[in-house]
Amino acid sequence: MTQLLVAKMNPEARLPTRKHPEDAGLDFYSCELRIIDPLSYGIVHTGIAVAIPAGMVGLIWPKSRSDFLIGGGVIDAGYRGEILVKIFNPTKKTVVIHDQDAICQMVIQPILTPLMKEIPFYMLSEDVTSRGATGGIVEQVLNTDGDYKVDEFNLLAENTEPGMETHPGIDLN
Repeated sequence: MTQLLVAKMNPEARLPTRKHPEDAGLDFYSCELRIIDPLSYGIVHTGIAVAIPAGMVGLIWPKSRSDFLIGGGVIDAGYRGEILVKIFNPTKKTVVIHDQDAICQMVIQPILTPLMKEIPFYMLSEDVTSRGATGGIVEQVLNTDGDYKVDEFNLLAENTEPGMETHPGIDLN
């Protein structure tokens, strides 16, 4: 079984836990009192560092029943610093994060790291997929009010409305 090495950077920090042994996410806890104003965000310290195993990634996700949003994070296998959590308060009420509050969860997953090969753009849409002949490419169209309208690329040339033009540099013909 693969181990997750965990270190306390703050002696008062609480180690990550799983509420149930089968849970995918490890709960991470605040190690400080943090007040986040309405419609604002703050960075909350966990006091914890981890060593994600090679070939894996730690993904930061919100916990259910939170009154705030989490700025999702990617913790790569090579990162050894403290896990910091960006918390957004989208409400009109102040959010108070207490010391030892569960603030997020980390799901550890295997990853693929394929080599990249640069190709011309047209080659990306040569493969027909279930999304259509264009591979599901979405095109943004600027209307006369300066707002963007999203439309399927393969329908765009046929269904361009009067007063709509494609984004500069896009030729649909």
